[in-house]
Amino acid sequence: MKNSKLYLPVLFFLFLMVDVGAQHFNIHNPITLPDKSQQSIITQRIGYTDITVNYHSPGARGRVVWGNMVPYGKVWRAGANENTVFTITDDVEIEGQKLAAGSYGIHLLPEANQWTFIFSKNHTSWGSYFYEEDEDALRVTVPVQNTSEMREWMSFDFKKRERGGVSIVLSWVDKSAELNLTLNIDELALDNIRKQLRSDAYWEWFSWCQAADYCAEYEINTKEALEWVNKSIQFQENFSNWDVKAKLLKQLGDNAAAEKAIERAITVGSDVYLERYGRRLLKEKNYDKAEYVFGQAIKKNSSYWRAHFNRGNALKVLERKKEARKAFELALKYGPEDKKVQIQNSIESVQ
Repeated sequence: MKNSKLYLPVLFFLFLMVDVGAQHFNIHNPITLPDKSQQSIITQRIGYTDITVNYHSPGARGRVVWGNMVPYGKVWRAGANENTVFTITDDVEIEGQKLAAGSYGIHLLPEANQWTFIFSKNHTSWGSYFYEEDEDALRVTVPVQNTSEMREWMSFDFKKRERGGVSIVLSWVDKSAELNLTLNIDELALDNIRKQLRSDAYWEWFSWCQAADYCAEYEINTKEALEWVNKSIQFQENFSNWDVKAKLLKQLGDNAAAEKAIERAITVGSDVYLERYGRRLLKEKNYDKAEYVFGQAIKKNSSYWRAHFNRGNALKVLERKKEARKAFELALKYGPEDKKVQIQNSIESVQ
């Protein structure tokens, strides 16, 4: 009993040292080590919309994955570590079902022949340990594909990339599944364009012309686009905005007005713009009109070798060989040294 009195201070001292040691090593803030399942972030932009998948990629490392390490019929976190996070900056449809803009935790309910992708409103939890079905924003079931390529590391990839959509593929080991995502790119684009035209862009002829030309290219919103291009012409008329106006009028079925608009474009256009327009007509195989446009470019600049050369190409197709030869000879006269061999070959082709 006499010696036992000495043990109490010694034990107290030892406990104190353990506590001090714990504070010294700061066990509540451990160091960061490299992840075994490395983080990956993929992003694809469709129009104005960014689509991002942020995930950690586990490796198979010789294990049987599907139906074993990842059991069938149980919700799995579609990755490793914290939530796999899917973020979209605009509303989209996934396999025809709507999903609002925002961030979602992706989970997977795998079966042998199909996988159900779960988009959860909770994207901040760890893996699927805290998954709750009543937090689902969307469930989409798609068939599973057997792949010939073995994927050691689980991965998300963008596959189909189209103007109004993209597909996202989840692959691991010998299986994959694909989700098709679509969005109303025209509606989103027009909304964004209208907002921009209410900013500093309002004062620039090019902004209104650019907006109208976008509509002309995709044949959308034609009537409003015509108002936009007229606004552009009010600021400053030139070949570009009259050319766009001609396209829009043609789409509206007013061919006579479209022809008048393109004639005005030719009148106010520079030699460079007319030569470019002539090449466009060559691609469209409208050789008579192309020859005329190149001639108008030459009237504005008689030494413009490229206009002479391409006028020769149009005349050659039209079987007007003497005129074609003369056009090529003028191109040779005014053309740069590095183009003279090409031009000489064209001259010889109409002997």
